[in-house]
Amino acid sequence: MNVKSKILSFLFLPTLLSILVNCASSSAGIATSNIPIVNRKYKVIAPVQDSISWATFDIAIIAIPLGKPPIDKLVERSINQKDADALINIKYWQDRIILFFITWNRLGISAEAIKFEDDGSIKTGVAPKK
Repeated sequence: MNVKSKILSFLFLPTLLSILVNCASSSAGIATSNIPIVNRKYKVIAPVQDSISWATFDIAIIAIPLGKPPIDKLVERSINQKDADALINIKYWQDRIILFFITWNRLGISAEAIKFEDDGSIKTGVAPKK
């Protein structure tokens, strides 16, 4: 085996192993709000940014979740941080890193926290007088 072949095999093996044992991917999206807000007046109170992580166990094409993805916890935590009623203009992203048999998932959001204007109809169910 000549020197050139040794160098190529030395470079090829780590490259092949890194491809086989780990991977990374990501996605993103947009949602208008976390609840319906049609015909309700609101005031934007603050921007919100947060993320949350969880793990899954993967064997080739079979993935076994180690728990429910905590997406609801992320939304509730973001709302509670600003003492808001809802989130609007939600932009989310997700990435994952696969290392051997464990996938580390991460979900992040950026949004605007809103507070509904109290006009009497929300709490009482009665339309306000005009």
